[in-house]
Amino acid sequence: MLRRLTPPARPRWLRWSLGLAVAYGLVATLVLLAVAVLRDRTAVTYTAALFSFWWLLPAPALLVLAVVLRSWRAVAAVAVPAVVCAVLQGPYLLNRLPGGESAHDLRVATYNLTQTAPLDGLYALVQREQPDVLLLQEVTDQSRPALASLPGYPYSSFGPVSGTFEPDGDAVVSKLPITGTEQVTGLPAGARPTALVTLDAGGRRLAVLSVHLASPCIGCLPEKESLNPAGSTSEAARLRVAEARRYGEIAAGLIAQGQPVLLGGDLNSAPLNQPLGELVDAGLVDVHRAVGTWPALTRGPGPGVARVDAVLVSGLEPVRSVEGAAGPSTHSPIVADLAWPGG
Repeated sequence: MLRRLTPPARPRWLRWSLGLAVAYGLVATLVLLAVAVLRDRTAVTYTAALFSFWWLLPAPALLVLAVVLRSWRAVAAVAVPAVVCAVLQGPYLLNRLPGGESAHDLRVATYNLTQTAPLDGLYALVQREQPDVLLLQEVTDQSRPALASLPGYPYSSFGPVSGTFEPDGDAVVSKLPITGTEQVTGLPAGARPTALVTLDAGGRRLAVLSVHLASPCIGCLPEKESLNPAGSTSEAARLRVAEARRYGEIAAGLIAQGQPVLLGGDLNSAPLNQPLGELVDAGLVDVHRAVGTWPALTRGPGPGVARVDAVLVSGLEPVRSVEGAAGPSTHSPIVADLAWPGG
């Protein structure tokens, strides 16, 4: 009788699989703890946060498997990474549930063009989506004339071209009138310069920032890393945090004045990295997290490695956010539909 009540021994391959699940869960939890404590201050924690989508992806499936197999040790090990994965990625699944889509008043797109790439991806984006405002990064002296004469976009503002390695800048190209530009001051040394652009959005003043936070050089050889204006991976990560804080200060000041704000660009940071958190803490809403579909891993060829491009707003309501086709660029654009409060 006792022999019949004793559960059968699990096959060796299953025991090994559960052991690997436990090991994965413990390592993933330790990495998450390091990211929470050290944030973007080190190259390791910055990189771990940047690619968190991929290494957290197995956690929910492993948790379900451990529950089904009643391996409570495995459940305990993978619970933390599974919860973090669900919190980070859950909104994109919820946003795919059937529901009515509200009308929008403004369509914007942010797009890192990649310095040396042709503009075919931008032309396709404009033809397909017809954004009212384009926030562009990695604009070179060679691409400026084509952007300044883009059909249907009579207004443009170009930031200074900077950098010692393939110099570039940012731009705001718009169907809406540009009524003012003001150079952003107070950025940390090594940051790309940019301007605060004011648009006339149907009688409303809209403050616009197209930003490109410091570029990393993950895994670069020392000779190439020395050419990066932002320095090493950990130095660039700390610079991005300082940049985001300054942009957050600007946004918070405008919000306090009751002025709507639109900020978009290449943050070179994923949702677990610190810069996006700094901007959200300043009062800006991450549009893609609010209403976006799919994780939108905008960096690299599909399916991408990380969501580093973002549109953030205050004083406007997110309606829709989608990832566009990358085209020749190494980044995908993000297209966001926005509405003024109260219709």
